[in-house]
Amino acid sequence: MTEYGFNFDYTKTMMMKMFLAVPDKDGGSNVKINFERALDIIKKTDALTLGVPKIIYLVGWQYNGHDNRYPDLFEVNKALKRPDDATALDSLVWLMEESKRFNTTVSFHVNFTDAYTDSEQFTDYLSAGALIRKPDGTPDPIEEYNDKECYKISFYEEWNSGLFRRRFERFLASIPAAQTGTIHVDNFQCYYNNAPEVDIADAQKARSSIIDYVRSRGLDITSELAYREGPDGRDNYNKYCRTHSVYPIDIIGRIPAVWWITNVRDEEYLAYPPQQLTGGMPGDPAFLYTFYGNIQGEHLWGAEGDAWIAPFLREFCMIQLPYFYLCDHKREGIENDESGKTAFFSDGIISRSADETISKNGITLKDAHSVLLPLTIRPDIYVFYSDNGFNGSREITECTFTRAKVSKITSGGIEPLYETTITDGRISLRANARDALLIEKIV
Repeated sequence: MTEYGFNFDYTKTMMMKMFLAVPDKDGGSNVKINFERALDIIKKTDALTLGVPKIIYLVGWQYNGHDNRYPDLFEVNKALKRPDDATALDSLVWLMEESKRFNTTVSFHVNFTDAYTDSEQFTDYLSAGALIRKPDGTPDPIEEYNDKECYKISFYEEWNSGLFRRRFERFLASIPAAQTGTIHVDNFQCYYNNAPEVDIADAQKARSSIIDYVRSRGLDITSELAYREGPDGRDNYNKYCRTHSVYPIDIIGRIPAVWWITNVRDEEYLAYPPQQLTGGMPGDPAFLYTFYGNIQGEHLWGAEGDAWIAPFLREFCMIQLPYFYLCDHKREGIENDESGKTAFFSDGIISRSADETISKNGITLKDAHSVLLPLTIRPDIYVFYSDNGFNGSREITECTFTRAKVSKITSGGIEPLYETTITDGRISLRANARDALLIEKIV
């Protein structure tokens, strides 16, 4: 357990999603990635990421796929089953166990907010008044997914009625989530409820109780956003008021990592260490190329065959590696101007979004097309990447050794290339365009 009481340090763990399936138009499942292919991707991803710890949340693992039959969470999608297994649950357990060999925790993308009429629990939620209601008191289908009306759960009534505890305990009894130590909760937003009135503040208190309950059962919650709910939700259920609010972001200290670092103001990002609040790739490009983040995985893994490998490797080197590095240094200040953001860290590190550079005491560690940084999770390891190729010497910081072996990083493993020297803080390197190199101390 980390110093903040979480099971994982999300600044030293890659947090990604894998999109498996979505309901089709005929009552079945449109499978993008089945469990067998998932393991192949996980194995190759582990090679590309040099064995760093990873969490992969499965999207569409339940029923017929993503956004299907919530609030139910009790059945594995049968279309994902391996041919020789008796059940889809058996195949899921196989994937979870095999993935451990590749430094990967396989866990679950769930939703605590949405409700559909084909859920076996829908009438229970209706009877308990645990759905967001219109001013006339009738449940309001606020959104639509997969051509089905999507109602929203009112956390206040769900928590006080005992419905949440009942469904979560059934989830843990049905799906082997407890062993993972973490789950990802999609769209965990509070909505103003009209009749009888439940204010956002009361909904937030109930959501906090839900988060604390899940943590008491041994699971961290990561989520989609750092939620900034506000009083405009009286009129439009907060759909358009996620960026201004009289209410604070109340999930800090309870949710350690979010998928999108949005809604977080500069002063808030400086106030908390990344081990307490961090996230994935920010939606704001200026924020992305200042603080970087966990690369997302799912937007690449759906590509045909191995077409995902090259762009994934680039993102690992140019986004994930800087994120790991910067999380190891204290955030000290942020400046904003017409060109973007500039962030200042301890040890003389400056990160600028305008030219996508990271420097330390005047030495460039990363620019828009190349990077040379230590892999801070492992000692005496550096990674070099260049879009355009390289042949020459480059400044290398914090390096304590003078001789190194250089290998090419591939999805099949490390391919040794040559040995090189570090002299006066510079390393001699040769690399083809879009190659990633592993630089290791010769012992």
